[in-house]
Amino acid sequence: MYKAIFSDIDGTLFRNDLTVSRETAEAIRKAYESGIKIILCSGRYITGIDRAREQLDIPVIYSAINGALIKDGERYLREKRISPEAFSKAASFLNGKVSSLIAFCETRYAIDANDEWYNLQTRICGDSGMRMTITDPDEVFRVTGEHPYKLLAKDNDTEKKARLMEELREILGESAYVVSSSWNNFEILPPDVDKRDAIKIIASEYGMDNKDIIAFGDWDNDAGMIADAGLGIAMANGSEKAKAAARFVTKSNEDDGIAYALRHFGVI
Repeated sequence: MYKAIFSDIDGTLFRNDLTVSRETAEAIRKAYESGIKIILCSGRYITGIDRAREQLDIPVIYSAINGALIKDGERYLREKRISPEAFSKAASFLNGKVSSLIAFCETRYAIDANDEWYNLQTRICGDSGMRMTITDPDEVFRVTGEHPYKLLAKDNDTEKKARLMEELREILGESAYVVSSSWNNFEILPPDVDKRDAIKIIASEYGMDNKDIIAFGDWDNDAGMIADAGLGIAMANGSEKAKAAARFVTKSNEDDGIAYALRHFGVI
C-alpha cells in the first residue's frame, strides 16, 4: 500500500486556469482518507501553495521552493536558503536582462517587473508581492520581513533563457543550483536543493521507503522526484526530461491525469 503522494502544482495538480478540478480534488481526498499523506511539492512559496491546499480542503505537508523549505503544520523539517553572496551575484547579473525577477521568501515574495508581469504573477500566486528593485537580500528582508530562499527569473525568450542559465551556472559555480520549472522561467536555488530531497526527508521522518511513495510532476525540476519515487508519474503535458524519469505517463493536467493514474494503479 502506498503511504504518500507527492504532487507538483502548476501543470500537474492545477489546470491551466489555476484551479483543481472536482474529479482530481475528490481523488486526492479519497487517497488522504485512506491514510495516505499528501505532500504538495512546488517551486511556490507557502502562501502560493495554500491556493492549492484550500481547493483540496485537507491537511497537507508543504514542500515549498523546490524542497528548500519543508513544513508539516508548524514543524519545520527543512530550511535551506540561498546564500546572500549567491543571491547578490545572480540578482546583479540578471538585473535588466529578464522581464521579471522575483525573490521568494517563506510566505511573501518581492518582485521587480512591469505591470504586465506583476499582474501575471499576482494572478498565478493569488497574492500580491512587494514591488522593489531586487539586488540585495538584506533589502528584501527589510521590505518583506522574511529572508529569501530563491530567485525566480521570467522571460518569454526561450533562447535568451537558455543562454542566461548557462552563463549563471558559470558565474555561480557550486554556490547555487540553476534549474527551469517552466518554459519561460528559471530558478536560482541553494546548492543541492531538489524536489527529490523532500522524498528522502519525509520518508525518513515518517518511516517510509521510496517504494511507498507516488510522485506526480510535469517539468524538469520534477524529474528527480519522479525518478526517486516508487511510482513516478509524469503528466502528458510534461517536459521530455520529466517523462524520461517516469515509470508511467498519465493524462494531462487538463484531463484529470492525477485522478486517472490513481484509479489506474488501484490507489483509490
